[in-house]
Amino acid sequence: MSNTNNQIKVGGVILCGGESLRMNYPKALLPLGPELMLQRVIRIVSEVVSPVIIVASRDQELPDIPDSVRVVFDEKPGAGPLPAIALGLRELELNCQAAFVSACDTPLIQKDMIHAILSKLTEHDLAMVREGQWYHPLAAVYRTSLAGMIEEMLEAGLQRPIDLAERANSAFLDVEELKRIDPQLRGLRNINTREQYFELLRDSGLEATTRVPFDA
Repeated sequence: MSNTNNQIKVGGVILCGGESLRMNYPKALLPLGPELMLQRVIRIVSEVVSPVIIVASRDQELPDIPDSVRVVFDEKPGAGPLPAIALGLRELELNCQAAFVSACDTPLIQKDMIHAILSKLTEHDLAMVREGQWYHPLAAVYRTSLAGMIEEMLEAGLQRPIDLAERANSAFLDVEELKRIDPQLRGLRNINTREQYFELLRDSGLEATTRVPFDA
């Protein structure tokens, strides 16, 4: 499945409204070589799907981003990913039938991984990476028509992405299949702490070309 074909047009939603408490520095602004983390995720996602929407907190500082990328503001920060996902889907529903959803703190995401998740959607409403009993709602593709279902769930106090996966017509990409593309599952790797950030720089070969904004 491509971004635009005879069946479906797919956009992208990147969530970056977290408080970065464990990092004690805005994760979207973390340098990775010549780019900042959010810029890198936007670049990779945009190579597969378009348009791309950023869902941020209203008072959040963001880096320079392409003019084609629109920013919308999550009015329920701290309520988990579902309200932000619903907002992104609503923003795309007039132009897209589905959206790939990612976090801003998975900078090792790969284009092949996105294509693999998209290929699972077919006639389903939701396709998500599954790791045993764990699910990855920010490595998933959602039909934009799910926005209404999510909003109804939120009104009923249901905020867990797994609640949506159980109600929707869902398909899953198991990590064992994903490992054929990404043997170490690097594309699922969240960067939440400074230790993880420095490890990322070492593992990705970006340590020498990155000006780190804080001490190790």
